[in-house]
Amino acid sequence: MRDDRGGTEAEDGPAQTARGNTDDAVGVLSGVVPAGASGPRDVPLHEGDRFLIGRPSRFRTPPAGPGVFLSLGPGVRRSVPAVALVLAVARSAVHLRAGHGAVDLLVDGVVPPPGGLRLAGPAHDVVVDPAGVPRTLAVRLFATAPALEPPPASGTTCLPVLSVSGDRLLPMAVALAWPAVTDVARPSADGWSLPQIVARHRELWGIDPVDPRHTLFRLREILAGAQSVDGRPMAVIEDVQPWPWTERVEDTPYLDKESFMAAKNRITAGYFAAAGQVRPLLVELLERRRAH
Repeated sequence: MRDDRGGTEAEDGPAQTARGNTDDAVGVLSGVVPAGASGPRDVPLHEGDRFLIGRPSRFRTPPAGPGVFLSLGPGVRRSVPAVALVLAVARSAVHLRAGHGAVDLLVDGVVPPPGGLRLAGPAHDVVVDPAGVPRTLAVRLFATAPALEPPPASGTTCLPVLSVSGDRLLPMAVALAWPAVTDVARPSADGWSLPQIVARHRELWGIDPVDPRHTLFRLREILAGAQSVDGRPMAVIEDVQPWPWTERVEDTPYLDKESFMAAKNRITAGYFAAAGQVRPLLVELLERRRAH
């Protein structure tokens, strides 16, 4: 995403972001001053946007990755960093973390954790420098579908044809997809982080997987290289999922590698569950475990 600090904006109307319109906005950020504006504007939030928010300066802001710079406006104390906040927009939430340097923040009246936090709808207040010269921002999120929606229902042309085998790939596919399979007993660990998936593998198979990180990577490769039921490569079908997988967390709406990896695991699990291969084996394993 390019840095739009050099652009201009009309004095009235909504601020221009990287997308430039409000048609597909998932929310609005209020209380910030875009480049070229004389005062605060409502800035539409679009999935994938990344904003750098901080003290106005004649100098270029410190490195904080790509993004659109938004000012907190005049009168901000010099102790507030040039990039006080980094705001990344997902489909139904925003990810907020402190930017470069030390900054005092309150989010809905509470000091946020050092690693940042995820804000879902509908509305949140963010106060920068609350004990000095406070600047209050408002994040409003519209009613949207949950982030990382499950894949299309069985029988649609966007459903992938997936079949895996072997003593690593198939057991891991079952453990990965378990929380996404409907009408079965729930696992003790139903999240999407690597430790949670390993725990499910142990719960199903009684052993830890060998090289689980690489095995999950192989499952994602198989999914990205699969064909849909109508013969089209999944990688070329628009609006299915973000193929190919990006390599840099900076190019995503996620705050860190762990949340980005969990998102990829959840997407992959949904497709493997919908494709149908893992369900019969999972049901058999759970029935066998219940019988004992």
